Amino acid sequence: MTGGEPGTLPGAARMLHDWFADGLARNPDGPALRILDRAWSYTEVDALARAWAAAIGTAGETGAPVAVLASKTPEAYIGLLAALYAGAPAVPLNPENPPARNAAVLRAAGCGAVIAAPDAAGQVARLVEAAPVHVALAPGTGRTALPAKLPSAVGEARVLTADELSEPGAGNGWRPPAGTPDDLAYILFTSGSTGTPKGVPVSHGNVSAFLAASLSRYGVRPQDRFSQVHETTFDLAMCDIFPAWAGGACVCVLSRLQALDPARWVRRYALTVWHSTPSLARGLQRADRLAPGSLRGLRQSVFAGEPLLVDTARYWQRAAPDGVLDNIYGPTELTIACTAFRWHPDQDLSDPTYGATVPIGAPNPGMAAMLLAPDGSPADGTGELVMTGPQMFRGYLEPAQDAGRFLHHGGRRWYRTGDQVRATAHGWVHLGRKDAQVKVNGYRVEVGEVEAALRDTSGTDAVAFALDAPGGTRLVAYLLGDTEPDTAHLAERLADRLPPYMLPRHLWWLPDAPLNAHGKTDRTRLREDAARRLGHEGEATP
Repeated sequence: MTGGEPGTLPGAARMLHDWFADGLARNPDGPALRILDRAWSYTEVDALARAWAAAIGTAGETGAPVAVLASKTPEAYIGLLAALYAGAPAVPLNPENPPARNAAVLRAAGCGAVIAAPDAAGQVARLVEAAPVHVALAPGTGRTALPAKLPSAVGEARVLTADELSEPGAGNGWRPPAGTPDDLAYILFTSGSTGTPKGVPVSHGNVSAFLAASLSRYGVRPQDRFSQVHETTFDLAMCDIFPAWAGGACVCVLSRLQALDPARWVRRYALTVWHSTPSLARGLQRADRLAPGSLRGLRQSVFAGEPLLVDTARYWQRAAPDGVLDNIYGPTELTIACTAFRWHPDQDLSDPTYGATVPIGAPNPGMAAMLLAPDGSPADGTGELVMTGPQMFRGYLEPAQDAGRFLHHGGRRWYRTGDQVRATAHGWVHLGRKDAQVKVNGYRVEVGEVEAALRDTSGTDAVAFALDAPGGTRLVAYLLGDTEPDTAHLAERLADRLPPYMLPRHLWWLPDAPLNAHGKTDRTRLREDAARRLGHEGEATP
C-alpha cells in the first residue's frame, strides 16, 4: 500500500546555505550560535565562514569535499557553513575517533581540505600525511600555540592557522560558487554491518526537501533557542542546526554532561526547542531528574533515533507542559527524518495495536511510502517500510553497498529501510529491524518483534540479542528501567504472546542503560556484557 505521491515541495530546490541566508536576513545581529557564555551573531558566523571558504577556494580546492574535524566547537558549526560556501560537501569527523579511522574516511570521501578545532589540531599532520589533503585550516589555533608547533606545510599541503585566517578583511567579497540542488551538501559515514563505514552522500535538494517539510510544522522564530546535543557526525544534529538557522534562531550547544541536566540549561539558555534521543529522556526518567513543570518555556520537544516509550513521553510532557512533543523517524539515507507524529497527552494509545511505543506517524509532505511483505510484494497492516521522494539519497559512496537496498516499483525507485512497522489509526508504529533476523533452534526469529513484546508487556525499554553459547544459540534480553520487574510474572505474560522458541532464555534487569556517543542505547556494550554473563554461567555449569 502506498501513501502519498512524491513531488517537489516549494523551497526544496535550494542550496543548503540559502537557508542560512534566510536567517541572516531575518536576524543579522542576533545570535546564531552559542557555546557556554560565548555567542556568535549571524553576521559574525557569515564572515568567518566566508573567510575560511576563501582560504579553501584560493588553495584550488573548490568542489572537493571538506572534512570538519571538530566536536561541539565553533569550527564544528561554522566549518559546515564554510564548506558549503566553498562549493563543497562537508564531511564531519569526530576527533575522538581513532586517527586511522578518520584518515580512512578522508580517503574514501576524497577530501581536499580539512578544518580542525584546537583540540584536534594535533591530528592534522597525521591526517594530511595519510590522505590527499591539500590545505588544512586551524582557525582557532595560533601558529605557536601548541607544544608541537603547527608547521606552515605538511608535504604538499598548506596549513593555515588563526594567524592567517584572522587577518582583517579575510573573505571579503567571497561568494559561493554556482551550484545546483543536485550537488552534495554533506557526506556522513554510518556504521556498516560488515564493519566498513558506509558513506551516505546527501544532496542540497535532499536537505532542502526536509527543511521545506519541517519548517512549516515547527514555525521557527528568531527568538527561538534550539538545544544542540548531537555530534555533527550524527545526522540528527542537522535537525537542530539548519532549521534554527533558516528561521534566524540560535543553536545552543550542550555537552554530554549538560544534556543530562536539561532543566538547568532550559532556564539558563531560555531554550524553546529541545531535541534528543529517547534514551537520554529515559535515563532522566529512571533517575526522576525532571520535576513537573521543570522544563517550562519549551514550546517544542523532538525525539528521534530510537523507539520512544509512551510513559517516557508522558513523563517529559509533565515536565514541559507549555509545549508539544514530536516523535520523528528517518534513516540517514532518507535525510534526517521522513515521518513525524505529534504527541498529545490526552490521546488514547491504550489500544494494544499501538504497543508501548509512541507511533512514528506518517510521511513528510512530498514523500511516498509502501509496506512490503516478506516475499517482497506490497502489504497492508504490517511490513518493511520502503520510501521514495525528494529526501531519498541517490546511493552510497561505494556503489557496491547499494545492493539489496533499493527496489523498483510502479516506475519509481524506492529505498528499503529494513525497519518493520505496523499501520495504526495514529500512523505507523515501529516494530524493529527486519535485518535483525536470527535462527534459534532452526526457527527464524525477528529480534525486533521480541523487543516489541518485551516493551509492551513490561512497559519499560528492552534490548534483545541472539548469542552463541555452548548449548547453541540463545536468545537473551535486558529490561532497562528504574524498578526491577517481576521476571517470573513477565515470563508468563510473554508466553501468552510469543511462541516458545521466541522466548528469551535469559532476562536481565539494568537500572541504567549504557549510552553511546550519539546518546542511543549502546547495544554493543550490552552484547559484550551478555556474552560475559553467559561465559560465567557456562563455567559454573557442571
